[in-house]
Amino acid sequence: MDKIFFIGVTIGVLSRVIMLNLDERQYPTQPNVLISQIVLSFVASSLGALLIPALLARSYSSITFLSLAAEQFRQVRNNRRDTLQRLESSQLVSRGPSFIEEIARTFEIRNYMCIVTSFLTVAIYYTLSIEFKIGDPMDLIISSISGLMIAYLLRRSISRDSLGSIAEVNIVDVSFVDKTILKVGDFQGLTNVALKEDRDKYLKHAIGIQIRPKNNSYKNASIISYIGQRQVICYNLYSRLGILKQFTEPSFTPLPRKNPKNQCLYLAFFPMEKDEKKVIEAIKSCPILSSARGKNIALSNMIIAGKENT
Repeated sequence: MDKIFFIGVTIGVLSRVIMLNLDERQYPTQPNVLISQIVLSFVASSLGALLIPALLARSYSSITFLSLAAEQFRQVRNNRRDTLQRLESSQLVSRGPSFIEEIARTFEIRNYMCIVTSFLTVAIYYTLSIEFKIGDPMDLIISSISGLMIAYLLRRSISRDSLGSIAEVNIVDVSFVDKTILKVGDFQGLTNVALKEDRDKYLKHAIGIQIRPKNNSYKNASIISYIGQRQVICYNLYSRLGILKQFTEPSFTPLPRKNPKNQCLYLAFFPMEKDEKKVIEAIKSCPILSSARGKNIALSNMIIAGKENT
Protein backbone atom coordinates (compact mmCIF):
# COMPACT_ATOMS: atom_id res chain seq x y z
CA MET A 1 0.00 0.00 0.00
CA ASP A 2 2.72 2.49 0.96
CA LYS A 3 4.72 1.95 -2.19
CA ILE A 4 1.83 2.30 -4.63
CA PHE A 5 0.48 5.31 -2.70
CA PHE A 6 3.74 7.19 -3.12
CA ILE A 7 4.02 6.10 -6.74
CA GLY A 8 0.48 7.31 -7.46
CA VAL A 9 1.13 10.66 -5.75
CA THR A 10 4.46 11.10 -7.54
CA ILE A 11 2.95 10.42 -10.96
CA GLY A 12 0.03 12.74 -10.20
CA VAL A 13 2.37 15.58 -9.22
CA LEU A 14 4.56 14.88 -12.23
CA SER A 15 1.55 15.15 -14.52
CA ARG A 16 0.86 18.62 -13.09
CA VAL A 17 4.48 19.70 -13.59
CA ILE A 18 4.22 18.65 -17.24
CA MET A 19 1.00 20.63 -17.58
CA LEU A 20 2.65 23.71 -16.04
CA ASN A 21 5.07 23.67 -18.95
CA LEU A 22 2.10 23.40 -21.30
CA ASP A 23 0.37 26.30 -19.55
CA GLU A 24 3.37 28.55 -20.04
CA ARG A 25 3.30 27.97 -23.80
CA GLN A 26 -0.45 28.30 -24.24
CA TYR A 27 -0.94 31.18 -21.82
CA PRO A 28 2.29 33.21 -21.95
CA THR A 29 3.27 35.46 -19.02
CA GLN A 30 0.21 34.51 -16.97
CA PRO A 31 0.92 34.60 -13.19
CA ASN A 32 2.05 31.17 -12.10
CA VAL A 33 2.94 30.54 -8.47
CA LEU A 34 4.91 27.30 -8.76
CA ILE A 35 4.82 26.27 -5.09
CA SER A 36 1.06 26.68 -4.75
CA GLN A 37 0.43 24.63 -7.89
CA ILE A 38 2.74 21.84 -6.69
CA VAL A 39 1.06 21.77 -3.27
CA LEU A 40 -2.40 21.63 -4.84
CA SER A 41 -1.28 18.85 -7.17
CA PHE A 42 0.04 16.92 -4.16
CA VAL A 43 -3.32 17.26 -2.39
CA ALA A 44 -5.23 16.23 -5.52
CA SER A 45 -2.91 13.29 -6.21
CA SER A 46 -3.17 12.09 -2.60
CA LEU A 47 -6.96 12.07 -2.81
CA GLY A 48 -6.87 10.09 -6.03
CA ALA A 49 -4.35 7.58 -4.65
CA LEU A 50 -6.36 7.00 -1.45
CA LEU A 51 -9.71 6.53 -3.17
CA ILE A 52 -9.21 2.90 -4.28
CA PRO A 53 -7.98 1.63 -0.84
CA ALA A 54 -10.89 3.47 0.79
CA LEU A 55 -13.40 1.82 -1.52
CA LEU A 56 -11.85 -1.61 -0.95
CA ALA A 57 -12.13 -1.04 2.81
CA ARG A 58 -15.80 0.00 2.28
CA SER A 59 -15.06 3.40 3.77
CA TYR A 60 -17.56 5.18 1.57
CA SER A 61 -17.61 8.26 3.76
CA SER A 62 -14.12 9.06 2.50
CA ILE A 63 -15.63 9.95 -0.86
CA THR A 64 -16.97 13.12 0.75
CA PHE A 65 -13.40 14.43 0.73
CA LEU A 66 -13.67 14.61 -3.05
CA SER A 67 -16.49 17.11 -2.76
CA LEU A 68 -14.35 19.22 -0.43
CA ALA A 69 -11.49 19.03 -2.89
CA ALA A 70 -13.78 20.05 -5.76
CA GLU A 71 -14.91 23.07 -3.76
CA GLN A 72 -11.29 23.99 -3.07
CA PHE A 73 -10.37 23.72 -6.74
CA ARG A 74 -13.33 25.90 -7.69
CA GLN A 75 -11.98 28.47 -5.26
CA VAL A 76 -8.61 28.22 -7.02
CA ARG A 77 -10.39 29.05 -10.26
CA ASN A 78 -12.09 32.07 -8.68
CA ASN A 79 -8.82 33.30 -7.18
CA ARG A 80 -7.05 32.94 -10.51
CA ARG A 81 -9.81 34.88 -12.24
CA ASP A 82 -9.76 37.66 -9.63
CA THR A 83 -5.97 37.97 -9.83
CA LEU A 84 -5.95 38.29 -13.61
CA GLN A 85 -8.82 40.78 -13.56
CA ARG A 86 -6.95 42.98 -11.07
CA LEU A 87 -3.91 42.94 -13.36
CA GLU A 88 -5.88 44.02 -16.44
CA SER A 89 -5.49 47.73 -15.71
CA SER A 90 -1.68 47.41 -15.77
CA GLN A 91 -1.53 45.74 -19.19
CA LEU A 92 -0.67 47.76 -22.29
CA VAL A 93 -2.77 45.20 -24.18
CA SER A 94 -5.48 43.55 -22.11
CA ARG A 95 -6.26 39.86 -22.09
CA GLY A 96 -10.02 40.29 -22.21
CA PRO A 97 -12.67 38.52 -20.09
CA SER A 98 -12.90 35.49 -22.40
CA PHE A 99 -9.18 34.74 -22.13
CA ILE A 100 -9.19 35.29 -18.36
CA GLU A 101 -12.05 32.83 -17.91
CA GLU A 102 -10.26 30.30 -20.12
CA ILE A 103 -7.08 30.51 -18.01
CA ALA A 104 -9.01 30.22 -14.73
CA ARG A 105 -10.98 27.21 -15.99
CA THR A 106 -7.79 25.56 -17.20
CA PHE A 107 -6.10 25.79 -13.79
CA GLU A 108 -9.11 24.17 -12.15
CA ILE A 109 -9.20 21.31 -14.66
CA ARG A 110 -5.48 20.62 -14.25
CA ASN A 111 -6.04 19.65 -10.60
CA TYR A 112 -8.73 17.17 -11.59
CA MET A 113 -6.25 15.64 -14.01
CA CYS A 114 -3.96 14.91 -11.03
CA ILE A 115 -6.78 13.06 -9.28
CA VAL A 116 -7.55 11.04 -12.39
CA THR A 117 -3.90 10.14 -13.03
CA SER A 118 -3.12 8.97 -9.49
CA PHE A 119 -6.50 7.20 -9.18
CA LEU A 120 -5.99 5.19 -12.37
CA THR A 121 -2.39 4.37 -11.44
CA VAL A 122 -3.46 2.88 -8.11
CA ALA A 123 -6.48 1.17 -9.71
CA ILE A 124 -4.23 -0.57 -12.23
CA TYR A 125 -1.95 -1.74 -9.42
CA TYR A 126 -4.80 -3.29 -7.42
CA THR A 127 -6.28 -4.86 -10.54
CA LEU A 128 -2.97 -6.54 -11.34
CA SER A 129 -2.25 -7.65 -7.78
CA ILE A 130 -5.76 -8.81 -6.80
CA GLU A 131 -7.42 -9.91 -10.04
CA PHE A 132 -4.40 -11.18 -11.98
CA LYS A 133 -2.28 -12.23 -8.96
CA ILE A 134 0.82 -10.43 -10.26
CA GLY A 135 3.20 -9.85 -7.38
CA ASP A 136 5.80 -7.19 -6.60
CA PRO A 137 7.73 -5.67 -8.21
CA MET A 138 6.13 -6.40 -11.58
CA ASP A 139 2.75 -4.91 -10.64
CA LEU A 140 4.46 -1.73 -9.40
CA ILE A 141 6.45 -1.41 -12.62
CA ILE A 142 3.44 -1.97 -14.87
CA SER A 143 1.22 0.43 -12.93
CA SER A 144 3.96 3.09 -12.89
CA ILE A 145 4.47 2.87 -16.64
CA SER A 146 0.70 2.90 -17.17
CA GLY A 147 0.40 6.00 -14.97
CA LEU A 148 3.04 7.84 -16.97
CA MET A 149 1.27 6.90 -20.19
CA ILE A 150 -2.03 8.16 -18.78
CA ALA A 151 -0.37 11.46 -17.80
CA TYR A 152 1.01 11.81 -21.32
CA LEU A 153 -2.34 11.01 -22.95
CA LEU A 154 -4.16 13.48 -20.72
CA ARG A 155 -1.63 16.15 -21.55
CA ARG A 156 -2.17 15.54 -25.25
CA SER A 157 -5.95 15.50 -24.89
CA ILE A 158 -6.21 18.84 -23.08
CA SER A 159 -3.68 20.74 -25.19
CA ARG A 160 -5.47 23.33 -27.26
CA ASP A 161 -5.35 23.83 -30.99
CA SER A 162 -3.52 26.93 -32.14
CA LEU A 163 -4.67 29.54 -34.62
CA GLY A 164 -2.24 28.20 -37.21
CA SER A 165 -4.45 25.13 -37.62
CA ILE A 166 -7.43 27.14 -38.89
CA ALA A 167 -5.93 30.31 -40.40
CA GLU A 168 -3.25 31.58 -42.74
CA VAL A 169 -1.22 34.60 -41.64
CA ASN A 170 0.20 37.06 -44.17
CA ILE A 171 2.19 40.27 -43.80
CA VAL A 172 0.65 43.16 -45.76
CA ASP A 173 1.43 46.84 -46.33
CA VAL A 174 0.41 49.64 -43.99
CA SER A 175 -0.67 52.93 -45.60
CA PHE A 176 -3.12 55.81 -45.30
CA VAL A 177 -5.95 56.98 -47.53
CA ASP A 178 -7.53 60.42 -47.36
CA LYS A 179 -4.50 61.39 -45.27
CA THR A 180 -5.75 59.96 -41.97
CA ILE A 181 -7.64 56.69 -42.67
CA LEU A 182 -5.48 53.68 -41.85
CA LYS A 183 -5.33 51.02 -44.55
CA VAL A 184 -3.88 47.55 -43.96
CA GLY A 185 -3.47 45.44 -47.08
CA ASP A 186 -6.58 45.88 -49.21
CA PHE A 187 -8.77 46.83 -46.24
CA GLN A 188 -9.18 50.48 -45.34
CA GLY A 189 -10.91 52.04 -42.38
CA LEU A 190 -9.25 50.34 -39.42
CA THR A 191 -9.05 53.64 -37.57
CA ASN A 192 -8.60 57.36 -38.03
CA VAL A 193 -5.11 58.59 -37.07
CA ALA A 194 -5.25 62.35 -36.80
CA LEU A 195 -1.72 63.32 -35.72
CA LYS A 196 0.99 63.35 -38.36
CA GLU A 197 3.66 62.05 -35.97
CA ASP A 198 1.43 59.06 -35.18
CA ARG A 199 0.94 58.35 -38.89
CA ASP A 200 4.70 58.54 -39.42
CA LYS A 201 5.20 56.00 -36.63
CA TYR A 202 2.70 53.66 -38.26
CA LEU A 203 4.52 53.84 -41.57
CA LYS A 204 7.93 53.32 -39.93
CA HIS A 205 7.32 50.74 -37.20
CA ALA A 206 3.94 49.02 -37.70
CA ILE A 207 3.54 45.62 -39.32
CA GLY A 208 0.32 44.98 -41.23
CA ILE A 209 -1.23 41.56 -40.63
CA GLN A 210 -3.90 39.67 -42.53
CA ILE A 211 -5.42 36.56 -40.93
CA ARG A 212 -7.33 34.52 -43.48
CA PRO A 213 -9.52 31.50 -42.53
CA LYS A 214 -8.27 28.30 -44.11
CA ASN A 215 -10.32 26.55 -46.79
CA ASN A 216 -12.51 29.67 -47.03
CA SER A 217 -14.49 28.13 -44.20
CA TYR A 218 -17.17 30.17 -42.46
CA LYS A 219 -16.63 28.02 -39.38
CA ASN A 220 -12.97 29.05 -39.20
CA ALA A 221 -13.95 32.63 -39.96
CA SER A 222 -16.42 32.66 -37.04
CA ILE A 223 -13.62 31.59 -34.66
CA ILE A 224 -11.28 34.31 -35.89
CA SER A 225 -13.94 37.02 -35.77
CA TYR A 226 -15.04 36.18 -32.20
CA ILE A 227 -14.33 39.24 -30.05
CA GLY A 228 -12.58 37.28 -27.31
CA GLN A 229 -10.39 35.47 -29.85
CA ARG A 230 -9.38 38.77 -31.45
CA GLN A 231 -8.25 40.04 -28.06
CA VAL A 232 -6.25 36.86 -27.46
CA ILE A 233 -4.43 37.43 -30.76
CA CYS A 234 -3.46 40.95 -29.71
CA TYR A 235 -2.37 39.86 -26.24
CA ASN A 236 -0.36 36.94 -27.60
CA LEU A 237 1.52 39.33 -29.87
CA TYR A 238 2.12 41.72 -26.98
CA SER A 239 3.25 39.05 -24.51
CA ARG A 240 5.68 37.42 -26.93
CA LEU A 241 7.02 40.40 -28.88
CA GLY A 242 6.34 43.45 -26.72
CA ILE A 243 4.80 46.63 -28.09
CA LEU A 244 6.10 50.12 -28.93
CA LYS A 245 3.36 51.87 -27.01
CA GLN A 246 2.88 53.88 -23.81
CA PHE A 247 -0.27 54.22 -21.73
CA THR A 248 -0.59 57.77 -23.07
CA GLU A 249 -0.58 56.58 -26.71
CA PRO A 250 -4.01 55.06 -27.40
CA SER A 251 -3.50 55.51 -31.16
CA PHE A 252 -1.13 52.53 -31.19
CA THR A 253 -3.46 50.05 -29.51
CA PRO A 254 -3.96 47.08 -31.89
CA LEU A 255 -7.52 47.05 -33.26
CA PRO A 256 -8.37 43.93 -35.27
CA ARG A 257 -11.06 44.53 -37.87
CA LYS A 258 -12.93 42.03 -40.02
CA ASN A 259 -13.45 42.57 -43.73
CA PRO A 260 -17.03 41.35 -44.34
CA LYS A 261 -16.27 40.65 -48.00
CA ASN A 262 -13.63 37.96 -47.47
CA GLN A 263 -14.02 37.34 -43.69
CA CYS A 264 -10.31 38.11 -43.15
CA LEU A 265 -9.04 39.83 -40.02
CA TYR A 266 -6.70 42.82 -40.34
CA LEU A 267 -4.61 44.65 -37.79
CA ALA A 268 -1.49 46.79 -37.47
CA PHE A 269 0.93 45.94 -34.66
CA PHE A 270 4.03 47.62 -33.23
CA PRO A 271 6.46 44.90 -32.08
CA MET A 272 9.61 45.87 -30.19
CA GLU A 273 11.60 44.19 -32.96
CA LYS A 274 10.23 44.50 -36.47
CA ASP A 275 10.61 40.84 -37.38
CA GLU A 276 7.86 39.59 -39.69
CA LYS A 277 8.70 35.93 -39.14
CA LYS A 278 8.31 36.23 -35.35
CA VAL A 279 5.01 38.06 -35.79
CA ILE A 280 3.63 35.24 -37.94
CA GLU A 281 4.84 32.60 -35.44
CA ALA A 282 3.28 34.49 -32.51
CA ILE A 283 -0.11 34.63 -34.21
CA LYS A 284 -0.05 31.01 -35.33
CA SER A 285 0.83 29.88 -31.78
CA CYS A 286 -2.16 31.71 -30.29
CA PRO A 287 -4.47 29.23 -28.52
CA ILE A 288 -8.04 28.89 -29.77
CA LEU A 289 -10.57 29.62 -27.04
CA SER A 290 -13.22 26.98 -26.43
CA SER A 291 -15.82 29.76 -26.26
CA ALA A 292 -14.77 30.89 -29.76
CA ARG A 293 -15.60 27.54 -31.32
CA GLY A 294 -19.26 27.77 -30.41
CA LYS A 295 -21.86 25.44 -31.85
CA ASN A 296 -22.32 26.96 -35.29
CA ILE A 297 -23.34 23.69 -36.97
CA ALA A 298 -24.90 25.54 -39.89
CA LEU A 299 -21.50 27.00 -40.79
CA SER A 300 -19.67 23.66 -40.89
CA ASN A 301 -20.50 22.91 -44.52
CA MET A 302 -20.39 26.45 -45.87
CA ILE A 303 -17.56 28.24 -47.61
CA ILE A 304 -17.15 31.99 -47.83
CA ALA A 305 -18.21 31.93 -51.49
CA GLY A 306 -21.65 30.93 -50.15
CA LYS A 307 -21.75 27.44 -51.68
CA GLU A 308 -21.89 24.13 -49.92
CA ASN A 309 -18.44 22.72 -49.21
CA THR A 310 -18.52 19.26 -50.74
